Amino acid sequence: MSQQHRKCIELVKERIKKCGWSQTDLAIVVGVSPSAISQLFKDGKESDDLKLRINKKLRIKEPWEKI
Repeated sequence: MSQQHRKCIELVKERIKKCGWSQTDLAIVVGVSPSAISQLFKDGKESDDLKLRINKKLRIKEPWEKI
């Protein structure tokens, strides 16, 4: 997993903590399985669609490529 992906994942983790959400809550909000979020956090595995949905729901303005 690249340094860029690690930074993005940390930002997502900070945002969900600030919202008081669990990883399961994030999965429900973005419409994926909890295992998809676990894989994202553990291995950095994600689709562009998942990244876009997370950005929209957490109101992350920077695209993942620029963080």
